[in-house]
Amino acid sequence: MTELIDRVERRLSEEHTDVVDGIERCADAVADEWDESPEGAWTTDRDEVVPVFERALDASGLLMHFPRVLSDLVTTIGHPMPAPPVAAPPHVVVRSEGVLLRASLREGRLVVAFDAFAVERGDELRYVRLDDVDVTVELR
Repeated sequence: MTELIDRVERRLSEEHTDVVDGIERCADAVADEWDESPEGAWTTDRDEVVPVFERALDASGLLMHFPRVLSDLVTTIGHPMPAPPVAAPPHVVVRSEGVLLRASLREGRLVVAFDAFAVERGDELRYVRLDDVDVTVELR
């Protein structure tokens, strides 16, 4: 399983850096509208994160590009997609932390997370812009 994850991570870094860069730009545009503090940009309103981020991804063309990226990553590890992925759940999910790409394989579910935001729990729930996009690949 580690070999499959390594292959996906390698493919992302070799062929899909434009996707990470695009997510970065969209997340920056979203966070530019938030309160600024010494800790960085943040908001307590989920509606200032998910729908705004999704619209930014759509306007950039990334939202419709994600299914092709997912298909490429699955093909890279030797599995064809059983059906063409769509730019919506279950394949592409825009969430408060960023974007998830998901595909079911016989070994489990491939999950690629592009996290641009963090959710901090305390006295109030805060959505915080991360310094970079954190990419995580898992086989669950």
